[in-house]
Amino acid sequence: MAPPEPREHRTPRGFSFVAVALLGLAFAFTPWADQLDNRILDAQWRTLRKFDIRPAPPEIVIVGIDERTAQAIAAPPGMWHEALGMALVRLASARPRAIALEIGLPERSFDDVRPGLDRALLVGLAAARENGPLVASLTIDARTRAARPIHLPYLALLGEERLGLGLVARDGDGVTRRYALRVPTEDGAFPTLVGRLCRALSRDCTEGLLHFALGEPFAYVPLQRLLEIRDTERLARLFRDRIVLLGDTSRFGGRIPVPVNVAAWEDAVGDMPSAVVHAQSLRTALQDAAPREASRPLVAVVLSLAALLALMKRPLHALIVGVIAAMSFFAGATLLLRTGLFMPLAGALGTLAIAFLWVSARSFGSEFEFRRRR
Repeated sequence: MAPPEPREHRTPRGFSFVAVALLGLAFAFTPWADQLDNRILDAQWRTLRKFDIRPAPPEIVIVGIDERTAQAIAAPPGMWHEALGMALVRLASARPRAIALEIGLPERSFDDVRPGLDRALLVGLAAARENGPLVASLTIDARTRAARPIHLPYLALLGEERLGLGLVARDGDGVTRRYALRVPTEDGAFPTLVGRLCRALSRDCTEGLLHFALGEPFAYVPLQRLLEIRDTERLARLFRDRIVLLGDTSRFGGRIPVPVNVAAWEDAVGDMPSAVVHAQSLRTALQDAAPREASRPLVAVVLSLAALLALMKRPLHALIVGVIAAMSFFAGATLLLRTGLFMPLAGALGTLAIAFLWVSARSFGSEFEFRRRR
């Protein structure tokens, strides 16, 4: 007589489902789950950026300080008062909607080095202020973690209401995926550059996840090109009724790790100039496009669906179904992200992995018990 087939280990199915679901829920609260969620979100943004860009008005123009500009200006970067002042005067003559300086202003007077430098920059700042909303960046000293001082005449002309912290939010891995409108301080909170611009433009913006599939890649006008333009009509075509953000766009300047590079003039992946990060943050805030995070009950439902894999009998079948389920979860979460809802998937994917290991262990235990009895 042929020996009987091995029987499955008699673990109640309800117990398997509950145990796997609880293990998956525990995994969802670990740092590994946060890292996995970030990686999945990056892949979703790259997918949407490639196949489904959400339209946005081209209302933000970047004036970049690149390598060609640095070579064309004879003075060292800390003494670009005349170039920056002239650029601000020309921008103001084009009547933009707002002007933002993403570069830090001088900390002291340079008139003792070359008389007239301070006045040249003051004239440009005054022209930009008269044009309309103007916001200058407050930079943070990495050593003292305090805001770098600004030369008093510039500070008096701007006032606190035209200053914003030039900080960007970073996740634990150093990548920027979110933006903030205010940064907590000892005295309460202080607006960021994006937050101050939103307030200056009389918009009720919200903070949250950066929308990396929003709008076409940013083009920019090099600062040197702006200084060379003499035609007022050409300036108006470039900048009128737009938000102008002047910042560093060089390859070796302040660069920020991001999931997707939205700078049209670069082929690099993995990071982009901080000026472009501020521009994309402002675009997301003005369009109210920051995705909302899914509610916990919805996340729990998806995790419970993943735990159903523990009810299967054969590891091979569980593997096939698990792979299909993981791909389906990713596709569904990407579609939800497209509509403005961020669904964390790490808990569900971790549950699928735990369920497969559970089925495999149960099958191995049944086979071992069968062989022992035989």
